[in-house]
Amino acid sequence: MGEIIGEWSVGKYTVLELSQDLPNKVYKKYRIDGKYYDSVPVYDLPRSIAIEGKGDFVGKTVEFL
Repeated sequence: MGEIIGEWSVGKYTVLELSQDLPNKVYKKYRIDGKYYDSVPVYDLPRSIAIEGKGDFVGKTVEFL
């Protein structure tokens, strides 16, 4: 799990900056505020993930599933 500390939109995606490093386990989905999102590859952005969707995610927790 990690707290979302920043976000920005890129087309239909939202990039989320996390307060800690990504886990070293295999994951295919994220759960944020009870809603599930498919993982979207993000390259060269440390501590960042992306989702297809919009919203206000700062301050929420992300779980890696």
